[in-house]
Amino acid sequence: MKKLFYSIIGIIALAIAALVVIPNQYTDYFNPHIKMETDYAKVPKNTQKYYNVQAVDRNGKKLPYKIMYVGGYDPSQEYIAIHHKRQYVKLIEYIPKNKMPKNN
Repeated sequence: MKKLFYSIIGIIALAIAALVVIPNQYTDYFNPHIKMETDYAKVPKNTQKYYNVQAVDRNGKKLPYKIMYVGGYDPSQEYIAIHHKRQYVKLIEYIPKNKMPKNN
C-alpha cells in the first residue's frame, strides 16, 4: 500500500514539475512571478497568424526567446505592439513603423 501511495505522489510531483519547467501560454498566464510587458515586433503581411515572433523591448534589444504564436486581425499591417507575459499574449496593437524601437 505504501508503494502505491509513493508512486502516486511521485507521478503528481513529476506532473507539477513538468508544468513549471516547460513554459507555455497557460503556465505563463498563471505564473505570478512573470510581469505583463509591452514589446514590439515586425510581422509578415498577408496573414493573421504569426509564429515564432522575435520581439524587441522598448530599447530595441531582442528578447531572449521567441513568442510561439501571436494572432492578428489586420493582414495589411506589419508592425505590432505585443502586451504579453512571456508566451501568453493578452493583446496586440498595430502601430506605425515610426513607433517601432530602433534595433541596437
